[in-house]
Amino acid sequence: MIRPKRFGTQVALRVSKRDAREASGEPMFLDTRNYGSTWRDIYRLAISIVQPRPIALVSTLSVDAVKSLAPFSFYNMVSANPPMLMFAPAHHCDPAADHCLHNIEAVKEFVVATVTERIAEAANRCSFDHPPNVDGFAASTLTPAPARLVRPSLVAESPVNIECTLVDIKRFGKHPGAGTVVFGQIAAIHVSDGVLADDGAVDPGKLKAVGHVGRSAFARTIDRFDLPRPPF
Repeated sequence: MIRPKRFGTQVALRVSKRDAREASGEPMFLDTRNYGSTWRDIYRLAISIVQPRPIALVSTLSVDAVKSLAPFSFYNMVSANPPMLMFAPAHHCDPAADHCLHNIEAVKEFVVATVTERIAEAANRCSFDHPPNVDGFAASTLTPAPARLVRPSLVAESPVNIECTLVDIKRFGKHPGAGTVVFGQIAAIHVSDGVLADDGAVDPGKLKAVGHVGRSAFARTIDRFDLPRPPF
């Protein structure tokens, strides 16, 4: 989850021309169809733009019963009926993502735990490169708990765990940087009473989820404002 790296040469050259652009009033413009740099440069710039991103701490199980745990910030809900969510590992640049994806393909089940302030550092420890026979829970010091409907474990320290069954996997190539989207149907949701509001929904002030905002920076969700939708 935290992998601070410098921008590539092409981006650095463009950034160095910022003063000239500001003087002319023109914004930075990058044509990604004819971009003379690497996919990593585009990735680092894009993830600093698409933010804040919620973090899915994904629990999986291998066919040899080895537990895996990895965080992903390309994650969201995509449907309510049927209830479905997605997360997207770039599996050719992150070995931990590879283990997760292989497990899901084999077992067809996974659990998504919400990353909160309390477990942010532990979740970050799950993002390190490790061999597939290493227990992700042991490496992170987080605690596995039995799920009700799927085989992978819940994360006991997270107040929200979502049990999922695999619906589909969409790949955008096999080359470095190519993403993969995993779609899961929500089979069950576990929510701690301690984060519930009076209306039965989760109170964000109690949940204290965190989001990724690019580089090694994360955002809290305790500073909020209400903005009701206008009537049609």
